[in-house]
Amino acid sequence: MARDELWTWEDIVHLPEHEQPEIIGGKPYWKATPRVRHGHVVVQLGAALSPLQRLGRKSGWWICADCAIRLNPQGIVGPDLAGWRKEHLPDLPDDWPCDVRPEWVCEVLSPTNAWYDRGTKARLYAEAGIPWYWIVDPAERMVDVLQLDGDRWQVFGCFADPDRLALPPFEGAEIAVDELFAPKPGTQSP
Repeated sequence: MARDELWTWEDIVHLPEHEQPEIIGGKPYWKATPRVRHGHVVVQLGAALSPLQRLGRKSGWWICADCAIRLNPQGIVGPDLAGWRKEHLPDLPDDWPCDVRPEWVCEVLSPTNAWYDRGTKARLYAEAGIPWYWIVDPAERMVDVLQLDGDRWQVFGCFADPDRLALPPFEGAEIAVDELFAPKPGTQSP
């Protein structure tokens, strides 16, 4: 494929899974394998949101980790976490990629991807009309909650130890920010 052509799903679907990039604006972006602390935060946040995912109910959320989502023909991403309200998406699809726009996305920053998640992906998520975007920074032990206002992100709030989140779009779950992160190196857990 020529370097100046726009990439689409068809250009990556035949690549081995471990070599599939995200595509934003028709350009491929390969993600590094996440660090252990990054994976820990994703699991902790997923667990904190699990009460909202009760299966068999018409209300609540579908929360998924690292799934391929096509937001437009040249915009295919794999957010760390994504969520869909069950009243808008009664059945969880198993399409690859998923063509249903999530109502919430979350990215956990790593030293090598902060610029990408805060810039490139944030713009794509806004262009796609995703109403809520959380950016979790393990190094700073912070959660930035962004709400889409028109085509721009507005900061709903920035939360850190020892804040508790009971925020939109998840009014039904309270999340202790400090419980998302592993203890700081050299400290012991309570």
